[in-house]
Amino acid sequence: MTVESIITSAFGPSNAKINQVTIEVEGRVLSGWTRVSIRRGIEIMPSTFELECTEYYPNSMDIAILEGAPCVVRIGKETVITGYVLTVTRRLSANEHLVSVQGASKTIDLCECSAKFETYQFNNVPVVELIQAICKPYGIGVKTTGAIDNIVIPQFSVILTETGYEIIERMTRAAALLFYDDTDGNVIVSKVGSKVAASGFVEGKNVEEVSVRRSMAGRFSSVSMILQTTASLFYSPGQDNQLAPEMKNITTGKEAVDPMVKRYRPLLISAEMGDAGYEVSQQRAQWEVNRRFGRSQSIQVVTDSWRDQQGNLWKPNTLVPISFSTLKVNTTNKLLISETVFRLGDDGTHAEITLMPAEAFMPQPIVLNAANSAVVQAMAER
Repeated sequence: MTVESIITSAFGPSNAKINQVTIEVEGRVLSGWTRVSIRRGIEIMPSTFELECTEYYPNSMDIAILEGAPCVVRIGKETVITGYVLTVTRRLSANEHLVSVQGASKTIDLCECSAKFETYQFNNVPVVELIQAICKPYGIGVKTTGAIDNIVIPQFSVILTETGYEIIERMTRAAALLFYDDTDGNVIVSKVGSKVAASGFVEGKNVEEVSVRRSMAGRFSSVSMILQTTASLFYSPGQDNQLAPEMKNITTGKEAVDPMVKRYRPLLISAEMGDAGYEVSQQRAQWEVNRRFGRSQSIQVVTDSWRDQQGNLWKPNTLVPISFSTLKVNTTNKLLISETVFRLGDDGTHAEITLMPAEAFMPQPIVLNAANSAVVQAMAER
């Protein structure tokens, strides 16, 4: 048994080794990076990285990385980004000779390139199948997590100039699903995460800094959907009590209420054309309340470790328990990790984590086709 194995069995693996950042490019594995920033999230596509170090010999090719090269970035043995080198910057001064490498996940091609099809009109297409067709030319796989129904969209039209990302974004919203890239450069289609991390963030233990934001900005006491109709409001609010019955005539569905907004703050939103039975409109009203609440309850945490108590890297779309008693945060609920930034620099190793209630990430309901409601309803019932 080696000295290293004896130490590992007694104290666990070396923190430096399990957190060593490497990039594999064209068969070479490069390490020794002095500055690191790796960013992932459920609302970030593509995931990105930036690595920096000193090039020891100015006239040598110690760090021979070409822009555009495929690459894999790892933390320890775990892959965190599979993609491409985008930019290589070399900087020389009297005191230093630095090399900076910036790159992104394979999904960058979905975000920047126009999607091309043999037909731009689809009927009765399963959401996941169309996403797979969009991703296939770029060598990007599609995975699903959790119980994802095989949702079929009756009618879907692609705009000629749309990127793959824009098409997927519309489709997943219609199916009430999230999508983001995974560590292998694939697209994950998922509902809001329900998996709980092995540990969370506790004041006085693994939290270096925490910022808790509570806001009433952009929140409303009620949200109502109004019909696109030629009917107009002819009376002033106080004239013969006409406003209430007229508003009732031009609204659809039950209004959604935010009980935490105590003063009168109504919001009216136009119902979209082609919404058979105005089902999406009713969902949209509640979505507005839920999302605005979730976005008003964000927490930013800086922790001293990239991993939870079981050694797993902090992962987006994962629930975590929290305990910040000094800041008067309700600890009965678990919050969702929306974004992670792994950083390494002169001040050591840190993870910057953004947390919000799960309601903040419910996809916005939309109507895909601005067509006649009766037509859409008939197609849905075929």
